[in-house]
Amino acid sequence: MNKRVHNMPDEIAAEIKSIGKVFNEEVAGKTREIYMPLLNAIDRSGIDVTSDISYGPHERNILDVHVPENGLSDAPTVIFFHGGGYIRGHKNVEGDVLHGNVANFFVRNGIIGVNATYRLAPEAKWPDGATDVGAALAWARDNIADYGGNPDKIFLLGQSAGANHVATYVFRKSLHPSEGGPSCAGAILMSGVYGQGPGGPAPNHIAYFGEDSSKYAEMVTLGNVEHGDTPVMMSNAEFDPIGWERFGIELLAEIATKFDWVPRYKQMQGHNHVSQVYSIGTGDNGVGPDIIDFIDQTLSG
Repeated sequence: MNKRVHNMPDEIAAEIKSIGKVFNEEVAGKTREIYMPLLNAIDRSGIDVTSDISYGPHERNILDVHVPENGLSDAPTVIFFHGGGYIRGHKNVEGDVLHGNVANFFVRNGIIGVNATYRLAPEAKWPDGATDVGAALAWARDNIADYGGNPDKIFLLGQSAGANHVATYVFRKSLHPSEGGPSCAGAILMSGVYGQGPGGPAPNHIAYFGEDSSKYAEMVTLGNVEHGDTPVMMSNAEFDPIGWERFGIELLAEIATKFDWVPRYKQMQGHNHVSQVYSIGTGDNGVGPDIIDFIDQTLSG
């Protein structure tokens, strides 16, 4: 079978391209159907998973820790925060097949994989998602050594809404508790929607940010980056909606203007908003290896 450069099967590439630069629940479902055969084929042997560890008081403040059966020592850790438009999502989908692929990919590369679930709107309101990111990070800094990890080598990875929550935590330390939130070694932001576009807020944004849209400018990431001391990798998918890609570029520009450095950035070729996550660990090397390289380069100084 002919492959694209990054090993995405041609038939999958064609299906993703045919969907185009749009995203909605129908697209998410279709993309999941496309990738489930590849996800189900991933070898999950040799990996120990400790499930549903509580990192906070809410029932959704839970996480899973993935490690190799033969253990690790002084290892980096990646905590993954799923997407879901602020109103849905879970650390495990389709059993542990979807999102478990992300954590297991890191394990195969000598990194502890942690998948976290967080509070959802409408019960959760801004900035509760970022608060949960900080709580999960605090748990990891206190406990990851028990799993063979180094608490000074913890990276945060968020996709879509998860990326927004990670960005809010990393860039807006004024929202941290008065004693200061724990620090991370770096952050990977995949296809976050960092601003509010024309046409008024979507219902899921109203659920999380509230009814008063006049306050949104104070809540979104764009225009509110306060700190630039965390190494950051950012990505968008080739078939993300163009407005969401624009937000990513604007965030890059804001960081560059305020702090005189530019985060690593990549457009994930061939992928849409969710396929970049679904592809990790499947043999399509268009996403995962770039994250590993960012981690390695960050830790090497």
